[in-house]
Order: sequence, then C-alpha cells, then structure tokens
Amino acid sequence: MSPHLFKLNFTQIAVLHQGAGSTIDHFLRLPVEESGRHLLEFDTSQPPDRSMASWLRAMAQVIVVRYLPRPWLEVLWQLRRQGTELIFLMDDDLLSPAAQKDLPTSYRRRLQESITRRRRLVQLLFDALWVTSPVLAERYGYLGARCLPLRPHPKLLQGSPRLQLAYLGTSVHWPEMLFLVPVLQELQQRHGHTHVEVFGDHKVNRLFRGLPRVRIIHPMGWSQYLAETGSQRIDLLLCPLLASPFNAARAPVKFIDAARTGAVGLYSDLPPYQGWIRDGIDGILLRNNTNDWINAIEALILDSALRVRLAKVCRQRALELAGVGGVE
Repeated sequence: MSPHLFKLNFTQIAVLHQGAGSTIDHFLRLPVEESGRHLLEFDTSQPPDRSMASWLRAMAQVIVVRYLPRPWLEVLWQLRRQGTELIFLMDDDLLSPAAQKDLPTSYRRRLQESITRRRRLVQLLFDALWVTSPVLAERYGYLGARCLPLRPHPKLLQGSPRLQLAYLGTSVHWPEMLFLVPVLQELQQRHGHTHVEVFGDHKVNRLFRGLPRVRIIHPMGWSQYLAETGSQRIDLLLCPLLASPFNAARAPVKFIDAARTGAVGLYSDLPPYQGWIRDGIDGILLRNNTNDWINAIEALILDSALRVRLAKVCRQRALELAGVGGVE
C-alpha cells in the first residue's frame, strides 16, 4: 500500500475496531506513518458518544476493521452523508456464511451478529474494501476489493526489555486492588514494556480488564502458586496495604515473596512492613498515595542498577532468616 491511498490534507486517520491490534500493526500502521499521518483509534465495543462523533466528523478518512456494531451504524451513515471516505478492512472471510461453516458455533454466532448479517451494508456504506490476502481479493473482486501488502510495523520485530510487575494478593484485598488501578493505569500508558500479573477471580478480571498488558491469574493451591510464581520471574512486587485492624495484625510474608521471585518489593509504610522493611535497602516503603506509588515504581523502572541492588539485599536477608546465610 502506497502513501497516495491516504488523503494527505489531514494529519489523522480514524480507525474503528474491537481489539484488532494485530491487523492494524501488520497492515496499516506503518504505511500510515510513512504517509506522514497518525492513526486515531476508537474502540467500537463501546457505543459512540458525542465526543467520538465530533472527532470522526473532522476526519477525511475513516477505516472500519472487521465489525459493524449496530450502535455505530448511524454515525457511519452521517459520515457518509457529509462526504467522509469510508473504508472497510477485512482480515478474514467475514461476509460469507459458507466460509464460516467449520468455525466453532460461538465464534460463528458472534460473526453473524457483528458483521455477516450486515454484509449488504459493506457494499452500500463503504467507498472501498481492503482485504489482507489474495484469496479474499479474488472472492470479493466484484466489490473492488484491494489486497493490502503485509507491512509489519518495526515495533513488532524489535526486541524490547520486558519488565514484570506483580500483585500477589488474593481477592480478600479488594481495597488494595482498587488502590492499584489508577497507579497501573498511568504506568501502563507511560511504559510499553511493563507487564503486570494480578491474582484474582472474575470480579478482579473485570476490575483490571481495561488496562493493557495485565494478566489475571486465577486462585490456586499453594504448591501450584509456588510453581507459577517461580524464582526470578518478577522485577517489581507491589504490596500496598490499606490501614485496618485486620491488616495491622498481618506478618510481612510478602517480603519472602519478593526474595523468592528475585523482585524489589514496594510496600505501604504501615504495619506489618513499617519497622520490618529497611527503606531503600531491601525494599521501598511508601505512603498510600497514588502519586507516590507511581513515582517510586517509575524510578525503579528507569534504574536497573537500583533494582538489582535492592533485590540482592532482599534475597540475602531472606536467606539469613532461613538459616542458610549466603548459600544459594
């Protein structure tokens, strides 16, 4: 795909999609950037609001990837009436029921509801159909389908250091999880190489669902937990604890989790960690303030030498508690 496919009098091109990041990164993002444009992405799993509609009306081109959700149809018709160029990008055969007959029933039903039953609209609503394989281009040649070349964005091929954060509390720590949401939301936006693991149930999964690169691990038995969180897998262990009589009576066992996983532990400056953690030596003590946690985590993200030093002292102290001194 060459830059002339994109109108050059606008600096942004809108893309409407539901988690189609792989298609965008394999076929769209690089050619758009080479043309001097930027992609403005909208999640169509949520109904459009006035702000979204206003942004879209300012676009010269709008690309819809894969699905045509019913709540967005009126917005798209409005864009067509005002002269916006609408393009449908299809990365599978989403329009033919016959091609989908061997798919799992639940997935086939989803396609039927979100696009297949609206295949007539593709012809009526859109100015162009872009596809991602020669087979699709041939099947939909009667609609003028144009096959996009595979143009992976360089970021897909660049090795980047993965920095692992984790919260290993159970769902009984719901207030602590609520505390972590804005912290992680900010950090995950600032840093593309940070990944987070959180233990929790379906309720916890819903709480963190909107955050990128967060994996929810469902509760498990002790032996499986030890295997899952195996040694040297975590860089930063997040251990916030909100003040309560119940929490004050806990023991500082998360310090052992930090030592066991090779992590730097960040702890609330409250019992049981207050008086146990040597701040800046074998862990970090923090007030329960969102900005304090964001700043401390970010400082550790950016300073690998500090992470190594704190984690090493933490592990050494834990080995001494276990009566094995410095023996690994």
